[in-house]
Amino acid sequence: MKIAFVQFSNGGIIRGAGYVVSSIINEGHDLYFFDIYDYKIKEIVKSIFENDCELLLLSVMTLDIPLAITLISKIKNKKDIPVLVGGIHPTITGAELLEQYPQIDYLCIGEGESMIIDFLNNFGKSSLFQVQNLAFRKDGKVIINSLRSPENLNNLSAFPWYLYDKNRIVTADGFTYVTATRGCPFKCTYCCNKIYLDYYGMNYLRKRPIDQIISELLLLKKEYPVRLFYFGDEMLLWDKEYAINLFHSIKKYVDIPFGFMSRVESITPEIVNTAVQTGCKYVGMGIECGDERFRKTYLKRIMSNQQIENAFTLLKSAGIFTTSFNMIGFPFENDEELTKATIELNKKINPDFVQVSIFYPFPRTELFDRCVELDLIDKSKVNKFSNYYDDSILKGISLSNRRKEIENMFNSKWNWYKRWGLPNQLFSIVSLTKRKIKQFKKNMI
Repeated sequence: MKIAFVQFSNGGIIRGAGYVVSSIINEGHDLYFFDIYDYKIKEIVKSIFENDCELLLLSVMTLDIPLAITLISKIKNKKDIPVLVGGIHPTITGAELLEQYPQIDYLCIGEGESMIIDFLNNFGKSSLFQVQNLAFRKDGKVIINSLRSPENLNNLSAFPWYLYDKNRIVTADGFTYVTATRGCPFKCTYCCNKIYLDYYGMNYLRKRPIDQIISELLLLKKEYPVRLFYFGDEMLLWDKEYAINLFHSIKKYVDIPFGFMSRVESITPEIVNTAVQTGCKYVGMGIECGDERFRKTYLKRIMSNQQIENAFTLLKSAGIFTTSFNMIGFPFENDEELTKATIELNKKINPDFVQVSIFYPFPRTELFDRCVELDLIDKSKVNKFSNYYDDSILKGISLSNRRKEIENMFNSKWNWYKRWGLPNQLFSIVSLTKRKIKQFKKNMI
C-alpha cells in the first residue's frame, strides 16, 4: 500500500511519530515521509498525487491543527483520499475533532505503533471498525473503540534515523535528542499528561531496555558527530534505580556527555553525584511560577521554593549546567504579580539559562476549562500562533515583549556562539521553536 505520512515538527525529531513510521515500513508498505518543517504544502500535495498514495496519515499536536486541516482540505479537494490523524491532539480531543472537521476520516486515540499495523491489515475490510484505539464515523455518529494497553517498549521497531537529515539528528555543536522512558506520574493542571494517566493509569509509565538504548547511542555515535545526548523524557527519574543504571551504562559503553530533564523533587545528592561521575553536563527543571502557594494550588506542582533552591544549588555546585523552565500568562488577574515572583525566584537560584513560555490552554486540562468557563480565549488568535513563545491567545493580553524582556534579563550575559556545547544547543532549540510560526506562514503558500 502506498502511504503518505506527514509529521508536524518545529525542526526537531518527533520520536513517537518516528516509531509509527518504522512500524509501517516494517510491514512492507511503500511510505512517503514528509516533515512539514521541510516542505511547503503544495509540495506535499503534488508528491502525494504523483506517487498515487492511497492513504494519508498525519501526526499532530494541538497548535498544528490549522495547518493540518489546510493540507487535508487541499488534498480532499482533488481526491477523497482516506485520512487518519494521530498524535497528542486527537488523543486529548477524541470525538470532538471528528465532529469539528469532516475532512478527517479516522483518528488514532492513544499510542499508534501497534494500532497502525492493525489498521493497515484491516483497511478496506469490515473488521477495520473493530481496531482498538480507532475513532470513526458510523451513521453520522462518532464511534471511539476501546483502548489497547500501552505499548511494550521492548518490542518497538528500531527508530528510523535514516529518514532524517543529518543536521536534524545532530545540530552544529553535536547535540542529539534521545529518549529512554515514556510517561509522567504527575497531573499538572496545564499539561495533557493527565489525560494519558486517566486513560492508562500508572501503567503509562514505562522504560526502554537499557541495552537497547545503549545500542542506539552507539549507532548514533558511530554514524554522527554527537557531542552530547539529551534525554527529553518527561520524567526520566521516576525510577531512580533505572536512571542510575542507565547513567553508568552510558559512561561504560558510550562515554559521551549527556543531559536530561527532571523535577526538582527528584534531584538528590545521590543522583547528582552519579550524574557527575557518569558525564552529565546539563539538567533542565520546571519552575513554571515563583509563587509557591499559587503553584501548589492552581498548577498542582507540589514542591516548595526551598526544594527548587536546593535542587539548583546541588547541580550548580557540581558544575552541571542548569536551565529553568518558566511560564507567564496564566488565566488569573494577578498574573503580573505571579510573573514578578517568578523573576525573583530565578534571581535567587541563578540558573545558567532561563526559558520562558506563554501559557496555552490545551483542551481537557483544568486550566483550559477555567478559560472556557470565564470566556478568556480570543478565538481570533487561536490560528495565528503555532508555538508557545509568540504571544498569548487570551483576550486583551499581549505578552510577546514581556517574555523576551524576561529572557534577556537573565540570558544576555551569555555569548552563546562562543560557549561550548549545550547552552548553544538550548538556544538553538528555542530559536527553532520560535521560528515555527514563520514556517507556518511559509507552508500556507
